[in-house]
Amino acid sequence: MPVRKSALSKQASHEAARVRARRELVDVDQRRFAVQQVKSGCSQDAVAEALGTSQAQISRWVADAVAHPRSLAVTVDELTNRKLLGEISSPDLVAQLDRLKLAYVNPDKRPHSPWARLREAHRRGVLSDEETHQIARRTAERMVGRVNRHMALEAQPVSDTAAERSVNEATERLLRTL
Repeated sequence: MPVRKSALSKQASHEAARVRARRELVDVDQRRFAVQQVKSGCSQDAVAEALGTSQAQISRWVADAVAHPRSLAVTVDELTNRKLLGEISSPDLVAQLDRLKLAYVNPDKRPHSPWARLREAHRRGVLSDEETHQIARRTAERMVGRVNRHMALEAQPVSDTAAERSVNEATERLLRTL
């Protein structure tokens, strides 16, 4: 009788992550497709038949999209899954994450926040150190930019040198949370 291992090998863990990513992307792609087709005038029955599911399932997806419009928005998990499966490149991943305009939220207090999802993707190796640094820097630039705009409104402009120093410090603090 073979000895049971308590954990998956690194290779098996990677393959399991790819299987999970495919499953999650199929779900979101089906939901988006169904909602788009129903909004464009197709019947729920026709969409259900095309996707190989029930009309009731299409109805639930549409109702969910109406009740929660952000439920079909692009997420950190979706983007990291697409990168893991080779659907998007590293530069595309960073650019699309930047378009999400991620804000820092303490991932220990909000474990399902986008920032916590970034941390998880980095820890699993889906996001490289360089990608993580780029994302943290862009987030820091937005944070410091907001503060600087408020300072300018108060007639207390911040020098470019001080702003750059603040961005660098904020980037390092953000990286420590990932």
